Amino acid sequence: MKNCWQTIKKPILLLAPMAGYTDSAFRIVCKNQGANLLMTELISADAIAHFVGKKQVTSNKIQTNPTYKLMEFQKEEMPIIVQLFGKHPEKFAIAAKWIEENLSPAGIDINMGCPAKKVIASNHGATLLRDQARGVEVVKAVRVATKLPLSVKTRLGWERDDEILEFGPKLIDAGVDALIIHGRTYKDGFANVSRWENIYALKSKIQNLNVKIIGNGDIKNQTDIMERIGNLDGVAIGRATVGNPFIFNPDFLSLPEKEKMEIIKKTIIEHAKLAFEIKGEKGIIELRKHLLAYFKGHPRAKNLRKSFVTVKSLSDIRKALIAMYAIDIL
Repeated sequence: MKNCWQTIKKPILLLAPMAGYTDSAFRIVCKNQGANLLMTELISADAIAHFVGKKQVTSNKIQTNPTYKLMEFQKEEMPIIVQLFGKHPEKFAIAAKWIEENLSPAGIDINMGCPAKKVIASNHGATLLRDQARGVEVVKAVRVATKLPLSVKTRLGWERDDEILEFGPKLIDAGVDALIIHGRTYKDGFANVSRWENIYALKSKIQNLNVKIIGNGDIKNQTDIMERIGNLDGVAIGRATVGNPFIFNPDFLSLPEKEKMEIIKKTIIEHAKLAFEIKGEKGIIELRKHLLAYFKGHPRAKNLRKSFVTVKSLSDIRKALIAMYAIDIL
């Protein structure tokens, strides 16, 4: 099995996972714009272990399970990594083994950075930053359970920026192939400016090891990618991709405005078609927030909002765009 972390040439451009946004349709759109590594939304290792452990569970029941639906991906999304969260090493092991045998993604990622209240309340996500021993045991358990490439997405620390300089090498010793590090602590949440100094410092510290270090936080455009990458192997981009998958396209910013708008229109239609093909009407309804984001700051955004918040079909989206541009774009 090829290791995705070793085969993708620098810079690795990873679409960071965002619950409710980075579904299959959006992942494909981002890949078509230049993202060379994708990741699923946050998925519960406990939930996988639960349905895998049920007696006489049928294939049909598994495939209609909400957790399974979050893990599903299309062939054209490869290489894609399944991201898991939880706190129990044994459940991570069960989940990782099942994923390898049944889904065969390009890798598995362990979330140790999510600051969401409901995740923290369960002692998952970023709480592993304050329980490093448990975090290391989780990595070891997954490493034994699967041959898939393994990464950890984390933060600088729970409270201090330099905690990653201690925790990072522990995770590497436990068997990870890559670390994706958000340049904030848990205490920061998403406030304050991201700080990459200790991400670079960790890469320098482990430069003789064949482990990839990916930076994450406040990447807003192609210029940021080039300026921030430094000695790192790549960047992960999350919030800035919503409404702007073109951030992965190095040529987009230099295009004439008319050509940019044509690409935006075509991309919206591509996104809508994918959403409908994969999820039906539900996919179109979920797409509404993306549609609004595509036109954020546009002079007619207010009028578009009224149309986009009610769309239920490809036809509705087509009508809204035709009304805006006065041309048939489909």
